[in-house]
Amino acid sequence: MAKSRSSFRYVVVAVAVCLMACGTMGLPNAYGVFYKPMADGLGAGLGSVTMHMSISNLAIGLFTPIVARSLARGHKMRNVLMVATALVIVSGVVIAFAPNTLIMDVAAVVRGVGFAAVAMFVITLYIGNWFQKGRGTITGIALSGSGIGSAIASPIVTACIERFGYQTAYLGFVGFTVLTILPVMLFCPLTPEEVGLKPFGAEEADEASTNEEEASENLGLKLVLASPTFVVLVLLVLCIVLITTLSGHMASLAQDYGYSAQVGALLLSASMVGNVSSKFVLGALADRIGAFRACACSLVTTLAGLLLILLNVGGQTGLLISGFLYGTSFSIGSLGISLLTRYIFGDDQYSEAYSTISLVTSVASALGVTVAGLAYDVTGSYAAPIIAGIVLVGVAGGCLAYLNWRVKTRPWERRAEA
Repeated sequence: MAKSRSSFRYVVVAVAVCLMACGTMGLPNAYGVFYKPMADGLGAGLGSVTMHMSISNLAIGLFTPIVARSLARGHKMRNVLMVATALVIVSGVVIAFAPNTLIMDVAAVVRGVGFAAVAMFVITLYIGNWFQKGRGTITGIALSGSGIGSAIASPIVTACIERFGYQTAYLGFVGFTVLTILPVMLFCPLTPEEVGLKPFGAEEADEASTNEEEASENLGLKLVLASPTFVVLVLLVLCIVLITTLSGHMASLAQDYGYSAQVGALLLSASMVGNVSSKFVLGALADRIGAFRACACSLVTTLAGLLLILLNVGGQTGLLISGFLYGTSFSIGSLGISLLTRYIFGDDQYSEAYSTISLVTSVASALGVTVAGLAYDVTGSYAAPIIAGIVLVGVAGGCLAYLNWRVKTRPWERRAEA
């Protein structure tokens, strides 16, 4: 009976974290459907409106290391989540009814502070703390919630905007986000030790560790921020995140190609379906062939998707297939980078390493969304951002190959054994 209750606890945590990923990572991926209605309602340019999301992403990155330090100093996760939820609600109401982009930008800072405690870093921290066996697969399942949220929300929110206006639709958007945070806040402590449990699979790992020839789950390299290994990892993150920010413009891109707003919403949904399915696949592949090879597979499908979107072949069906392939890039930006960071630097350095990477992620998101919007305002086309994305795939591939070579040929970077 006790074993059954403990097993149920792992299921509760997995489901709750998946829901939170759906609301705090998935819904923002569908945020692009608000850009044009907001711009039309405020009488502002597309670039000006997308700026508030860029500011929010930047604030997430700036405050993620602060959240990490707060948790390291013993602050309760539930209290942190309560404050974060309040900030998400307040900022959401202000953004919905902002009379101009300046007010929207100020509220976006508050939004970013709140999301720093409920988004990617905290989600992967929960998974790393609670699960040890099959971590790649479990992370893929949990983070698939982000794609599910986008795929479902995009057409629904688009219909709500058309019927009720973007302000009412935005309030519903925020309300659903809050509902997805509550299960984690109410039922999930940050570590299993808080309720007298061990990470899932820890007992099997303990038995395996008695065999000295057993392969370790991570390399445990020294975390030196100025080291070539960390710098190239950051460059890889920068490239991937810039590629994924194009998703915020998928709805507008379809309309630029002459399709309706509903087709644009379907294109965004198709990319989120690729997001979901690729995380399942990448997580399972990472457990079997390693994180490096799994990420390389996703890079290939991402490249194919961007090329097909640029060429715009096959009509509406071809466009949706292209969006699906492009959506696989999200599996690297979230799951792949998390697994690579744990593999290279180990569990005990993950919090410090990934919170720093989150800052880079947020800066890249801020740059990508805004630059793509401004590029469209200047050129009247999304061709330039798509071509840039193709180039970035090549750079990311080079970074991945370099990291794979370096961690296998630099044994002196390993931390000295205690």
